[in-house]
Amino acid sequence: MYSICKQTHPATGVEHAITCHFFNRLEKSLVVAGANVIRVFKLIPDADPKKKGRYTESKPPKMKLECLASYTVFGNIMSMQPVTLVGSQRDSLLLSFKEAKLSVVEYDLDTHDLRTLSLHYFEDDEMRNGWTQHYQIPIIRVDPEGRCAIMLVYGRQLVVLPFRREFPMDDGELALAETTNVTNTPGVKGPVLASYMIVLKDLEEKLDNVIDIQFLHGYYEPTLLILYEPVKTFSGRIAVRRDTCAMVAISLNIQQKVHPIIWSVSNLPMDCTQAIAVRKPLGGTLIFCINSIIYLNQSVPPYGISLNSINDVSTSFPLKSQENVKITLEGAQASFISADRLVVSLKGGELYVLSLYADSMRSVRSFHFEKAAASVLTTCTCVCAENYLFLGSRLGNSLLLRFTEKEQSSGEPHPAPITVDLTLPPSKKKRLDTLGDWMASDVADIRDVDELEVYGIDAQTSIQLAFYTFEVCDSLLNIGPCGNISMGEPAFLSEEFSNNPDPDIELVTTSGYGKNGALCVLQRSLRPQVVTTFELPGCADMWIVTGGKDSLTEEGGEPVHAFMILSQQDSTMILQTGQEINELDNSGFNTLGPTIYAGNLGSNRYIIQVSQMGVRLLQGPEQIQHIPLDLGSPLVHATSADPYVLLLADDGQVILLTLREGRGQGRLSATKPSLLNIKPQITAMCAYRDVSGLFSPLLPDTDWHLDPTHVFTQENIKKEVDDEDDLLYGDVTQEKPNIPHTKMAGRPAPWWQKYLAEIKATYWVL
Repeated sequence: MYSICKQTHPATGVEHAITCHFFNRLEKSLVVAGANVIRVFKLIPDADPKKKGRYTESKPPKMKLECLASYTVFGNIMSMQPVTLVGSQRDSLLLSFKEAKLSVVEYDLDTHDLRTLSLHYFEDDEMRNGWTQHYQIPIIRVDPEGRCAIMLVYGRQLVVLPFRREFPMDDGELALAETTNVTNTPGVKGPVLASYMIVLKDLEEKLDNVIDIQFLHGYYEPTLLILYEPVKTFSGRIAVRRDTCAMVAISLNIQQKVHPIIWSVSNLPMDCTQAIAVRKPLGGTLIFCINSIIYLNQSVPPYGISLNSINDVSTSFPLKSQENVKITLEGAQASFISADRLVVSLKGGELYVLSLYADSMRSVRSFHFEKAAASVLTTCTCVCAENYLFLGSRLGNSLLLRFTEKEQSSGEPHPAPITVDLTLPPSKKKRLDTLGDWMASDVADIRDVDELEVYGIDAQTSIQLAFYTFEVCDSLLNIGPCGNISMGEPAFLSEEFSNNPDPDIELVTTSGYGKNGALCVLQRSLRPQVVTTFELPGCADMWIVTGGKDSLTEEGGEPVHAFMILSQQDSTMILQTGQEINELDNSGFNTLGPTIYAGNLGSNRYIIQVSQMGVRLLQGPEQIQHIPLDLGSPLVHATSADPYVLLLADDGQVILLTLREGRGQGRLSATKPSLLNIKPQITAMCAYRDVSGLFSPLLPDTDWHLDPTHVFTQENIKKEVDDEDDLLYGDVTQEKPNIPHTKMAGRPAPWWQKYLAEIKATYWVL
């Protein structure tokens, strides 16, 4: 297929971003997708482990992204969602592809690759319903409780994908639904049950032109909200037809396959773009329109605000004017950072923090907008860790931001609002690390109108407002979208590469959009600037070593290389480096035969030279030890990991040399390791010094990694249910007061602390 299409560079843009337990249940990972590429990242501290004492739980270090895996799939990903399947040690990914394909994949620990759990295809003629052109994206949504998933197919049908769950033994009705399941292993219940179809016209005759779908929080059964427009209109017909959008909420009874409509709202503004489910305790949903925001909840009347003056003539929906805010939400992306606050990224890159203020009955009565910063043009947003927000972009570099909350009462004076562009280079940013001056406009006049009518104005009443500062911690480079491409020769190329038969060319592309635009230069390999060249006839191998404790050092404190060892067929040439490269005649190096290996030991203080029949230890050009070896066969291979050296003979014998320092001078001691009878014999080996802690013969003690905030016990669930019953029927039982624990010894350490722990080096041979 390369004669038709060949991908020379993987996609770098980000279109989807989620957080899930991709590898295991101990820590979450950031999963991003763009085009047909999936990349998995984790957050690690961007700090020196030697200075870990300055970081505490209240003052954690900055984080950075580390790519753990990258996968290429056979198609552009249209939608991606995580799901927790029963019996699995990690989360699975639901991937949709156009026009109506669905894949359930999971990380495979054995192959370090994606493993397909199930495949679903819904592109038959009956599903198309006679249409030949389809522009609807197959949107995937997953129930917050993990009971099922929904995919919108061709904008007119819903595919329900139930998941198997653990039920009590006496619940026969629920267990009966698991009799038909999708699995490839006979006799084993698969986590994904048989899918079925819901035709939207069967639920509601006018249900057409679906805009968005979302699962709602806090319902006994999976409840799906559908935002749609029964009869379309446009801005030129608002005088005749306006407020054409509507929403319905359907309850999914998966066992009986009955789906009644339990809630509906009509006559919403015509410019509705998306729905965002609000988590408990508030519940409900936020409807984002281009010029307004509306909060809907089944138990309370709608509440909406106008974001600009266009709503005065474009809608009849009752909206309150939001003072000091003149924005539009076209192309906006939003993510909740807490139960009542979310970050909104506008189409121009501006970041706003939207706060929801509720009354005593948990009904939203006002909104507060705080302009925080100017960022990239965002395609998706995702909260990937505590106080960390990821902004994915396909028009610029994706950013990892850290946000910190700074509470302030509305009675205190507010500084003038300051907006900082996070996309500028560090030299152009104004106080990036201390952006405490980002304050919003004065919102001291926000009050509950109903309470003012009953109780009057209380001058001492204070509303606690939360202000946030954002700072860039890391970024992902993006070279797309490419607007124009030009191919040519590089401007500077060494003469040694000018006669290369393969042309050395580079690509210059225009990428990005607007303020995120850039010029990108793409080249396939490194282009060294050659200082000098000379021919070395008969040279078989080459090593460069430092000269010991008396050698010169660079400005950074690193020792410079002092000797170049060239191995030839029957001799060895020693070159001394410096201002010039000269051959060294008189030294302790063995020059009468070829060299098998050369390197540094003892923190670069010593030099080791391995020949076919012996080993020499040198300090600078002077020899301090010579170990002749008569093993019956010559040495053919050597490898080192300070302070160990492994030697391999032609017949498979292995010798271990250890550097031991005493009285200011090092000595090598030779031992023959008791290896098992390995057949066939050893032909190559490599020594490795592990300082990461990943190489270990023991399973790690992972109990302390578990976050207690994510562990829900039966008592916590029971207490939550009791609290909801008290809200409905009053306090019928007297709860015992919560007594705070005085002992904090069992409190786990912060999750990032394990990356700053001191790890003892271990030595391995492969």
